[in-house]
Amino acid sequence: MNMSKHSAHSASLFRQGAWDALPLAASYILSGIIFGMMALAAGLTVWESVAMSLFIYTGAAQFSAVGMLSEQAGMWAILLTTFLLNTRHFLMGLSVSPYYQRLPFAHVNILAFFMTDEQYALSLNRFRHHPGETAYLYGVSLTLYACWGLGTWAGSLAGEWIPDPGALGLGFSYIAMFIALSYFQLTSPARILTFLLCGGLAVGVALLLPNGLHLLAAGLVAFGIGFALPAETKAAPSSQAESAQEVETA
Repeated sequence: MNMSKHSAHSASLFRQGAWDALPLAASYILSGIIFGMMALAAGLTVWESVAMSLFIYTGAAQFSAVGMLSEQAGMWAILLTTFLLNTRHFLMGLSVSPYYQRLPFAHVNILAFFMTDEQYALSLNRFRHHPGETAYLYGVSLTLYACWGLGTWAGSLAGEWIPDPGALGLGFSYIAMFIALSYFQLTSPARILTFLLCGGLAVGVALLLPNGLHLLAAGLVAFGIGFALPAETKAAPSSQAESAQEVETA
């Protein structure tokens, strides 16, 4: 009976995660469509584009990679750019690591692959009121992953009839999605000031340094500000998560 209740609870959490990810699903599909079109224009086949999305699964780096392929860039230049763009995942991983401590190690490794900016934002919002829940995280992660792959496949097929994907104006969906995600993180004056400061820094540094370093620079500044905040400010989310965990355990 306990096993049955546990399975039902896990299924409920998975559905909740998938449901919470649905507002972002449309943007993921649109962004995937744009990437698929760009990948086809860069010379990749439909299945090469889909495989890139399923095995690499990092939007910003994929867009940069197909752009560099179009310009005949070398392999090492593409790898370096990909590495620099993904350095932000190190800071995101540090941010959520306290909440992942109670999860089985094998699941942590799998969920690390699925970590994107959007998955991170949804998970962090969840952690403010609930402990780390594997089923919920998989619901969010697999929904976004499937939408990204589906969008890439659709875009790769549509690219044969739409030679200039930029003319459709779909790229703004990506910007709108990040604006919405940022809004739910701006819960205090300190967060708002940090958001404005690091956003301005990222834009300024992008004009001076190679692609990817502006994200790392802004991320490090944000991390430093968070580390320097008073202990009680940083402890609030953790306390809420611990309280929720105690209630659930009881």
